[in-house]
Amino acid sequence: MDSVSRGLFLALLCRSSEIVQGTSIKAGSSVSTEDVEAYDSFRNQYGRNEEYGSENYRERLAFFAKRRAEVDAQNAQPHRLWWAKLNKFADITDSEYRAMLGYRRMGWTPASSAIMRGGSSFLQMDTLATSRDWRELKSSSFLRVQGGCGSCWAVAAAGALEMHAELHKKLASPTRLSFSQLLDCTPNPKHCGGDGGCSGATAELAFQYVHQNGIASEDDYKDSEVDGKCRQPTSVLNTRGFVKLPENQLLPLLTTLSEKGPAVVSVDAEAWTIYDGGIFNGCQKDATINHAVLLVGYGQDKKGQKYWLIRNSWGSDWGEEGYMRLLRHDGDESNGGHNGFCGTDYDPKVGVGCRGGPSSLPVCGMCGILSDSSYPKL
Repeated sequence: MDSVSRGLFLALLCRSSEIVQGTSIKAGSSVSTEDVEAYDSFRNQYGRNEEYGSENYRERLAFFAKRRAEVDAQNAQPHRLWWAKLNKFADITDSEYRAMLGYRRMGWTPASSAIMRGGSSFLQMDTLATSRDWRELKSSSFLRVQGGCGSCWAVAAAGALEMHAELHKKLASPTRLSFSQLLDCTPNPKHCGGDGGCSGATAELAFQYVHQNGIASEDDYKDSEVDGKCRQPTSVLNTRGFVKLPENQLLPLLTTLSEKGPAVVSVDAEAWTIYDGGIFNGCQKDATINHAVLLVGYGQDKKGQKYWLIRNSWGSDWGEEGYMRLLRHDGDESNGGHNGFCGTDYDPKVGVGCRGGPSSLPVCGMCGILSDSSYPKL
């Protein structure tokens, strides 16, 4: 903003309630002159070009001010486990953020030989390794930025396939696989999580597609080039199906991570925009599942605080170089007890998305991480 434009806007802000009230209604926060100046620096850093004073500008300024207040509040907590920062998501609207998430839990299970249910043979808590970190694999470096497309389900599924292919030595060398092929080609007959593609789907549907059709390398099938139409290039990887783990149970997921490899998990990422580092514990027990991520490990910090290790699809400039540590408790599952971190997903039309789904679903673990998980079987 040039000095004249900024001066006029600040003067208008100080003497008129129209801008402040207009943005407060939309984003739920008031806007100060300090917010405007901070947003000016943010716009310069991230190349925002909305016209000053326009409705779009005022709306984004309000969301920026709201998140700026949230960052300050989180970082002021004396015993916080995680810290916050204003990042590239600081001024996106709620509708833009929800469209980007794009994941829905399977409310309908396809009748397919691809599915292998997780059995009952799991390690006991005291026999599990204290930590596991699959970032040692070369394919763990294949971070992606999903952008405004709700492609998290495809990115997470492709990441799981890449890492399991390396683990099982199915390819000559670690290879980037085409998540764009999954976006273009994965069928979604029950509209689970939307209409497919960037409008949302599930990792299980992606795994089923690969079981039936294989998947190409990213070099052979880059970003959709023909109006999102499905193409069938030469496949470099096929699978024997996928394993769907028992819902809302801790040991099956820990055992899988310890013995089998990474898994795709579903989470409520509504509060993740400002995460910068540490062990995130900012979700309530009730959670709306809306995002898919790749779970690549677990461990504990120097103080003994246990966590899950997650690879997100928002780029290396978010979180801990693209990763997040999420709080983990030994009592995350309820098992009929009172210590479980369990609640309810009250918005299944968003969280499940399949036609004819239930009116609510149980969710356990921080941000609902135990509610839905699977991994490819190679």
